[in-house]
Amino acid sequence: MSNIIAITSTICLFLIISCSSDLPLDEKFESKAEKAKKETEKEIKENELSLNKGNLFLENNKKNTQVQVTASGLQYEVLREGLGPKPGPMDRVKVHYHGTTPSGEVFDSSVDRGQPAEFGLNQVIKGWTEGLQLMSGGAKYKFYIPQELAYGANPQPGSIIEPFMPLVFEVELLEILDGPAIKNVEKVALTSMKFDKMKHDFGNVKADTDNKTYFTVTNTGKNPLIIESVKASCGCTTPSKPEKPIMPGKSDKIEVVFHPKENQLKEQKKTVRVVANTTPGELVLNVRAFVEKK
Repeated sequence: MSNIIAITSTICLFLIISCSSDLPLDEKFESKAEKAKKETEKEIKENELSLNKGNLFLENNKKNTQVQVTASGLQYEVLREGLGPKPGPMDRVKVHYHGTTPSGEVFDSSVDRGQPAEFGLNQVIKGWTEGLQLMSGGAKYKFYIPQELAYGANPQPGSIIEPFMPLVFEVELLEILDGPAIKNVEKVALTSMKFDKMKHDFGNVKADTDNKTYFTVTNTGKNPLIIESVKASCGCTTPSKPEKPIMPGKSDKIEVVFHPKENQLKEQKKTVRVVANTTPGELVLNVRAFVEKK
């Protein structure tokens, strides 16, 4: 009798489970296939949006007059020029870098860690391999790297970097460690420099007039001082640098001419970046004036 009851219970349970099924088996498979199709379509759409967003960012960015574009599409901005040889595609380098998304969100930074990175130029993304070969030691560039020169469709797992996202890096080339670029090339000897002043106040000046001052620079090191470049933050300010090396213990002058326009009738603050074979490789001079109508 107990066996009959057990068999009857098993049959009822089987019937209950069978009857509780929502969909026939073929429809279940169809539902899974449809779900997978929708997920794929969603992913394709998201990737297209990310690609279009990145292309728009780069298209707008290259309108910046400070940005240069290479044949590959790599965009870069020179924040500070360096001195000496440039690395080759197989060289090892030491750099500081700060990486962000186009919106400015930081995803990696040796600067924040306080620890420079060392690597071979054949070990990094294509944008870095190309970009670093533009730089001399001590230079600092800002790179805007298209997705095809970065991670493309396959960003690092767990990263905030999205597929097809362009990347932004500020990179400082600290040193070429090894490779053909530094073999048989005499390294630029470093020295030190000191200015008689780091800022100048023109006071009240008239628009459309030339206002001139001089910054005296002295070579306080043991090697010849080479002023590589002097660049102003505005077209209204024109600096000029010594063309010949300054010997140890000797001095020379950097001339700065401030010529304000009629549309600058207010307080003006400008900078002049001086790049030389020193450590640090750059110093910033400041000028100020209050512009009045002529």
